[in-house]
Amino acid sequence: MLYRNNIVKKSCFIKAVIIITIFVAATIYIIQNKLDDWFIKPTKNILITEAGKNWESETSHINDSVQKDSLKSLLLYYFENIKSMKDVVNLDQEKIIEEFEVIIEDSLITDEEISKLTLLMHKEQNEKSKINRN
Repeated sequence: MLYRNNIVKKSCFIKAVIIITIFVAATIYIIQNKLDDWFIKPTKNILITEAGKNWESETSHINDSVQKDSLKSLLLYYFENIKSMKDVVNLDQEKIIEEFEVIIEDSLITDEEISKLTLLMHKEQNEKSKINRN
């Protein structure tokens, strides 16, 4: 009887290890392959929607101009190009967001500020693509 209980315990242990292994593998697969679909796309849509809603209140002190429209387009373009969870987490540390905040502090948006922001966006995109290639 004692011998039979040891065999049952060993088989239960083996079954538990197999089930836990399958569960861990499935969790890792979901995190690596499906997280963007479940988290990034909805978050991106929320960012774009909120940026559009808050645009008028945040920039009401700025006179309507072509530069103001360009700035809005650049901001929406930036949010649309968020590709991964890493981009969302680092959003507060982005130079682009800091530069955007500096631009809207005063009531005048110049072509130079728009050009500087555009160049900064291109530079960051190039850096991110180099990192992704490696």
